[in-house]
Amino acid sequence: MTLIRCGDVKCYSTKSRGYLDNKNTKGIMFYGTGIDPLDLPLPRTQDHEWCLFHEESPLNNYLLSHEQFIHLFNHTATFKRESDYPITTQDIFALEYLTERQAIDIKVKNEKQKSDGFAALMYTQSHADVPSYRDSYVKELMKYIDVDSYGTCLHNKNLPENLINPAESFQKDQFLDFIAGYKFHLSFENAVCDDYMTEKLMRPLHLGSVPIYYGSPKAKDWMPNNHSIIMVNDFNSPKELAEFIKYLDENDEEYLKYLNFKKPNGITNTLLKETVLNRDWGSHDHKYYFYNIEDKVDYYQGFECHVCREIHKRMNALKEHEKDPSKPKPPPKMADNSHLGCPKPFSPLSGQEIPSSHWSFTYEDTKTVADAVVEMLRRGEEDPSLTYMYYSQLKKKRNSHNTGEL
Repeated sequence: MTLIRCGDVKCYSTKSRGYLDNKNTKGIMFYGTGIDPLDLPLPRTQDHEWCLFHEESPLNNYLLSHEQFIHLFNHTATFKRESDYPITTQDIFALEYLTERQAIDIKVKNEKQKSDGFAALMYTQSHADVPSYRDSYVKELMKYIDVDSYGTCLHNKNLPENLINPAESFQKDQFLDFIAGYKFHLSFENAVCDDYMTEKLMRPLHLGSVPIYYGSPKAKDWMPNNHSIIMVNDFNSPKELAEFIKYLDENDEEYLKYLNFKKPNGITNTLLKETVLNRDWGSHDHKYYFYNIEDKVDYYQGFECHVCREIHKRMNALKEHEKDPSKPKPPPKMADNSHLGCPKPFSPLSGQEIPSSHWSFTYEDTKTVADAVVEMLRRGEEDPSLTYMYYSQLKKKRNSHNTGEL
C-alpha cells in the first residue's frame, strides 16, 4: 500500500483486490484498455467511485465509446478535453518540443526530391486493418501524387539499411533526421475521435515537416497557429488534396507559411499555450520530462491526486449533510458520452459506415456488452462472469427481433 499526498489531503493506493471489501475503499481505478467485463470489481457498493484512465486509441476498447458504459464511471482522465482530468496534450511534451528543432532548409528538401528521389509525401504505417480505414484513402491518393511508403502498409520503398525496422527505430535520431527531409507527412490516426491525437501528428511538427492529417476533426484547436496543418477533411476528394499538395510543393513561399510557428513567438494558439503551461502533470517522455514541470507529476499520478481530492470533497460534503440535513446531499458525479464517446468507424472516402466490416461489427457488439453490464449491475449481481450470460440473452433477443422471430 502506498501513501499518496495531494496537497492538504492524502489517500492510500494499492493494487491488491483484497481491499475491495474494506469499508475505507472508496475509489477504484481502471485502465481503459485493460477493462474486462468478465473481471469487474464486484460487488459495487454505493461507496465505490469508479475512475477511468484511458489515453490510448479508441480501437483498444470500443466498449468505452458507448454512453451507457461510460456513465458507470465517476471520474475520468482521457484524451477528450471534456473529461474530468484531460490529457489531450499528452504527445506535446512541451511547447519547446514543437519549436526547438528547426526545419531542414527548403533548398535541401527540394534537392532531396531531385537527387535522392524523394517524393514530396511520406507514409510510414505497419498496422493494417484499423477502424480509420486510413490505407483506403492513401491508396486512392497515390493515384494522383507520388507517396513514399516505408511501412508494410502500401509499401513501395525501402528504408536505408540501418533503419530497416521503423517500429524499433522511429525515435532514433538517424530515423528522425531521415524523415525530416520530407516536405509532407501523411499523419493518419488509426481511429477517428475528437481530441484523439498522437505522435503521428506531433512528430512532423517537431521535425519541421507539414502534417497532412486525418484523425481528430478538432485537431486545429491544438495546433501552434492557424496555419500549420493540412486537414484531409477540408478537401472533397483525394484528387483535390493531391492538387493542393502539388501546388505547395511547387511554391516554396506558400509552403513555408506552414512552418512559421517555428519562428520566435510563432506559437500563437492561446488554448495550446495555456493548457501545456498550466497542466499539473509533466511529460511522460523522459527526454522532455524536465521542461516546465516545477511541482508537476506524471499524468497518472496527477489523476490519482485528482481522484483523491474529489473523494475527500464528497466525503466532507456527506458529513456536513449528516450533521445538518438541510444541507443538500451531494449526488455522485457521473461521466457522460462527451468524456470519451467516439463515433462508429466509417470510410474516409465516403464518410459512411462499412456495414460488413470487422470494426462495424465490433462497435455494435460492444454496445450489447455495455447493455449487459449495465443490466447486471442494476440487478446487483456480484459475479462478473455472469456478464456473458446477460450478453448472450441480449444478443439472442436482438437477433430474434432483427429476423422477425416471435
